[in-house]
Amino acid sequence: MSEISCAASCERSHWGLFDRVVKTVRANDDQHQAYRSLLYHCGTKRVELYQPLQGRLMHGDFARKISPSEEALATYILKRPKMFQGRKVLVVGAGLGLAGLVCASCTKAQEVMLTDGDPEVVKVLQSSLQLNNASMESNVAVQQLLWDRTEHWPERASYDLVLGADVVYLEDLHLPLLDMMARVLRPGGHGLIFASKRHGSLENFVASSKCVFGNVEVSLDYDAEVERAIGRASKCFPIFVKISRPSQAADSDVQRICERFAQLREQQQQEVRKAKQRQQQQLLRRRARSESLLLRREQRLNAPVEEVEEVVPVPPVARVPLVPRAELEGRSDWGLFSRSVQVKGDVKEMTYQCGKYQVQLRRHVDSPKITCGEEALAAWVLKARGLRQRRVLELGAGAGLAGLVAAFHGCKHVELTDGDPIVVEALDEAVAKNHTNASMRVRQLKFGEVPALKKFDWIIASEILEKDSHAAILRTARKLLKSSGSLVIMACGSSMDMFLREAAGTFPKIQLKRDYDEEVCKLLHGMPCRPKLAILRRIPAKQKKLPKVKETAVPEVEELDCEGSVTHSQASEPQDAEKEADGTELPVENPSFQDDSTSTSADVLRGHPLKHSRSDSSLTRQRTGEVSQRLERLRKGPRSDERWMDKDTASGKGGPLVRPLIQRVKSLPLKEGKFLTLSSEL
Repeated sequence: MSEISCAASCERSHWGLFDRVVKTVRANDDQHQAYRSLLYHCGTKRVELYQPLQGRLMHGDFARKISPSEEALATYILKRPKMFQGRKVLVVGAGLGLAGLVCASCTKAQEVMLTDGDPEVVKVLQSSLQLNNASMESNVAVQQLLWDRTEHWPERASYDLVLGADVVYLEDLHLPLLDMMARVLRPGGHGLIFASKRHGSLENFVASSKCVFGNVEVSLDYDAEVERAIGRASKCFPIFVKISRPSQAADSDVQRICERFAQLREQQQQEVRKAKQRQQQQLLRRRARSESLLLRREQRLNAPVEEVEEVVPVPPVARVPLVPRAELEGRSDWGLFSRSVQVKGDVKEMTYQCGKYQVQLRRHVDSPKITCGEEALAAWVLKARGLRQRRVLELGAGAGLAGLVAAFHGCKHVELTDGDPIVVEALDEAVAKNHTNASMRVRQLKFGEVPALKKFDWIIASEILEKDSHAAILRTARKLLKSSGSLVIMACGSSMDMFLREAAGTFPKIQLKRDYDEEVCKLLHGMPCRPKLAILRRIPAKQKKLPKVKETAVPEVEELDCEGSVTHSQASEPQDAEKEADGTELPVENPSFQDDSTSTSADVLRGHPLKHSRSDSSLTRQRTGEVSQRLERLRKGPRSDERWMDKDTASGKGGPLVRPLIQRVKSLPLKEGKFLTLSSEL
């Protein structure tokens, strides 16, 4: 072959396990076909092979490429040369021949036989073999081998090892391949097969192998370098299958294996015959249907022609690509932020305008969509002032929008977690694209796990309240929160109420908000997916003593309802001193995010519904005085207020109704073990 005038380029192999030099050459024959010369650096040796660029192959373009299983098999051979020393090796489905040429050049194998069923591939293998004759340390040959043709099989018990890479994707050839391996392998020989999962073909091959051979091993962690380069989560990650033939097999075992193989072969042939019968029946039904259609067409053509008005053809409407309306208008999926989108293949690069920050995200086809709760949580984080210079953890981050907004908004440290490894990889890309002043880290964390981490001031999450995950979420939050930390949950539906009832035993103070942001309420008004905001706070074990405060309270008074019956009511207690038990004041949020309901953990445990109304203690105090005066007038009769003012007020002793009230108020306990003290004016 002659080289084409083009510069050779040095690059990393497609699957990242070898360095190689690539150049293009052309054959000197009549066809002048073009090939690509691939020179692989295998340790101290060099292996060169040809890759055809033209021509028709038996299995299509699959035979023109080097699969990840081929590179993984070559790496396995390079790291275990003693396993092949002095052995006879048969390579089935050699393809471009990388693994076989590496075995012949880098090990001291006695004999290496490269085989393939495609005659064109065999010619390319012979050309590649001539390039490496100088560096060969073994006897190497190339031969065409069809597994279902017994006349092509080698002699019985003639090889010690059988190698193959991606040779099990056709399930019809599993049993012929295993039959051939059982024939050519010597007692104590091994078959080394590397293949990736292809719609269950590998699992079926392993099941058939266990029927023919007794000892079959399947491994995923055979090489750390392969796992690091390709990734175990990848669909094309090669799996290692080691098939061993017993060194001393009894005649009865051999007979049993042969009988079992004959049964499997008979079952397979029966299935093939049934499939052919089904195909013939379908073909007959299709022919009958086509004949009936032709008959109907002839009848319509032979029918008398009726005068039909000419119909003006309507020009076809140009097809508009299906693009979401939000993308056309430059908005996010739920309209809470401005967003620009660039489509690049199967990937959408999105830039969110969150206030004065620009958050960049990438959404793949398989990645989860950004939910309504996540956008609402990001809007809440953007306006919350209590997150500055704090440690924040986001559970079930998904796209990570809320965590990235928190990092831009002045947090000290932000960690994004998710239980799905694919989502974790997408979060790594998002963190790399966004440059923030806060330190960020991505971690794979499932609900219920408690890693050894420094505790956090805030834990935020959105749309994670599955039915069976409440206890696991509470366990992780309890272990990773500081004693004065807070948990913020954004969710919709009845799952929020169920979660808060379970969380009442862990978090003494629970706040449930629905109108936490005017813009969110305006855009999501009337939608069933409008999320609620719950803030769960802890009280430290060691409480500092609060200074004594002189407090006054309105005693219990009697009121008259519309029917005339007497009811008892007590004025609401003051709620001024709200601090954490450790003496540190909680961070104050934006005034637009005030509570519209506050429920204690005791109310939640008793099963009381979560309230959404605001109590006003000052209004209660004012109305209590008016009710007491009305009661006084009803009991004393007309002009009782004048007699009361004349006798009791002047003396400073109080009226007949005030004195028992004073005694009763003195005995009423206040929350946290305090008692009310009365002013000197009474």
